Amino acid sequence: MGIENTTAHAIPANFWKEGSPSFAAHADKNIVFNRFYDSAIPDFADASLERLYENIYCTLTRIGLYERLDDIHTFAAADEHDIVLLILFRIDRNTVRIVNQQIALSAGDLAYFAVNVFSRYPAARRIEGYALDTPVDSSTFASTFASTFSFPVQVLPQLEENVVALPSSADAYMGQLGKSTRELMRRSMRKCAAQFPSCRFEVLSTHQITPRHVRELVDLTDQRMDARNATPYVENSDIDRIVRLARSHGYLGIMLIDDTIVAACLCSRVGKRHFLHLVGHAPRFDAYRLGRQVTLHTIYHAIAIGGRELWMMGGHHDWKSHFLARRKTLGSVTIYRSRVAALVCWRTLLRNAARTRLHSLRLLVTTVQARDGAGKRLLVHSFAALRHAKKGLRRLRSLLAGGAGKPSLRRNGDSTDA
Repeated sequence: MGIENTTAHAIPANFWKEGSPSFAAHADKNIVFNRFYDSAIPDFADASLERLYENIYCTLTRIGLYERLDDIHTFAAADEHDIVLLILFRIDRNTVRIVNQQIALSAGDLAYFAVNVFSRYPAARRIEGYALDTPVDSSTFASTFASTFSFPVQVLPQLEENVVALPSSADAYMGQLGKSTRELMRRSMRKCAAQFPSCRFEVLSTHQITPRHVRELVDLTDQRMDARNATPYVENSDIDRIVRLARSHGYLGIMLIDDTIVAACLCSRVGKRHFLHLVGHAPRFDAYRLGRQVTLHTIYHAIAIGGRELWMMGGHHDWKSHFLARRKTLGSVTIYRSRVAALVCWRTLLRNAARTRLHSLRLLVTTVQARDGAGKRLLVHSFAALRHAKKGLRRLRSLLAGGAGKPSLRRNGDSTDA
């Protein structure tokens, strides 16, 4: 698997051997030493990644479920006491691709990593990172060179998350919910308890979760998608991965009526940060809002075991905002060795710039749609005309090709439809 055997404590004994002293200062970390592990992941990496970043998407378990590990390189840096920076990456010809995802890396972290990478790998023209929480030019996600960073850099919005800051108690959390949400949840719970006295909520920990539990939850989400004529969210090929992740870092909140699972919420946790992956309920219980009930009970459980943050994934912000979720935008980062290297990589440069402009246009459209008045009506009519024109063009192409002109329908499901 490409994992190097190394003593697993704060700073492994042989970490100081075969490395090279850091030649560049870090902006906000007192780094005294760093080391590259070529085509290897040291034993201490697993625990260090979880301690440093507290993110399920940056654990070796999660990475190993979807990617090969044998071609991953490691960069580790330490102060006098512990590892303070750990970045996994791959080398694809002239591009260094950061494997770590959905983690916070400061401008100093990225600059320090870049100066060491460009020194060690002369052929590397750029470094790319996906879905990073970084302050580098994050106020505007501008597609131009940032003058305050050590290298030419582009940062553009890549992934949206809905994040809930969890208080210290369930009562405090309930008190923070909007009045209408509190009343709705209490009314739904009373109604459900009166109609179904056997209804109860339980939590299954990692070793208690079985493939059957996961399949039942996936079946509940499929039922919701079928009721909306939408494509199922989870493919059969993903179920085994979900089971393995759940049995490593997960817990499953379930609601039962007559000992049958009627709603479930699958989460994982790393440190004090929790991640919601799937939530579903049987459509026949829509009137009792079991999806939201099981979500609320699961949030209570996360708080009870010390959780301080819940990531609810992207999409469907309206109902997630009722649970106090706030949008967090993670950026795609491209760092170029120099301006000359950026010009050599002109395709990447232009593609990033175009994506940033498109994102700005979408934000403008969203803002206009949220308002009343002539501007909104004009925008709605313009989009309707554009869709009609595109549909007519597809039919014309199909007729010219001898087809029947059958339109296609694509809809995206959501794993967190409560």
